[in-house]
Amino acid sequence: MSDVADRPVLLSARGVTKSYKTGAGPLRVLRGVDLEVREGEILAILGTSGCGKSTLLHVLGWLDEADEGEIHFEGQNRASLPGPARAQLRNRVMGFVFQFYHLMPELTAVENVTLPAMIKHDGFGRWGKNHKQAENRAKALLALVGLQDRMEHRPRQLSGGERQRVAIARALMNEPRFLFCDEPTGNLDGRTAEDVRRLLWDLNARNKQTMVIVTHDAKLAHQADRIVYLEEGRVVHKDEVDVVEEVELG
Repeated sequence: MSDVADRPVLLSARGVTKSYKTGAGPLRVLRGVDLEVREGEILAILGTSGCGKSTLLHVLGWLDEADEGEIHFEGQNRASLPGPARAQLRNRVMGFVFQFYHLMPELTAVENVTLPAMIKHDGFGRWGKNHKQAENRAKALLALVGLQDRMEHRPRQLSGGERQRVAIARALMNEPRFLFCDEPTGNLDGRTAEDVRRLLWDLNARNKQTMVIVTHDAKLAHQADRIVYLEEGRVVHKDEVDVVEEVELG
């Protein structure tokens, strides 16, 4: 959208690096990433498998620690917060949607969606009095994503597209500022993937929901407000990845 550049920056990364230890030595995954996420935008991070997209998403969403660099939320360096404070903030301002859903198999759809609220209130004697309110919100979210007739179903009773809709509803439970999506359509067939994409875009249009979506699907990425191209752990300019784009689109 034309006004994206004028929106305030909510989340930013500066000089972010990340490596993992392997038997053959350190595996460098992120190699100095600079990135900004603006309020209300859909930002797509596009790249081939293995380029570091998921790792970057995990670092941006405070699920993993960077080796070097800084992640700022509304101007504050999250590294300055103690671990429990970061976890609490993540629970309140971030929601996550993964390619393989990560639903609890023994719980119903409503119970799965309610989990973030349970985590938010647990340990302070507040969950009991908030349980009904959370359950009502979970049901409203499931209705929003078109699953009003599947609320008491367990994941094994749902299709892949329905499971992903439950995961989206769960991610929205605590009214997050950010929705982080890791290949949200990667495990779905073409028609179901388009249904999920439309749902995400509708959430953005309706609620100005800020989204960061990592994908290897250029067709999906090109419907976002803005694209960041990642190659071998680095943000690259568009003219450096035209060949990659053609392969993905083919």
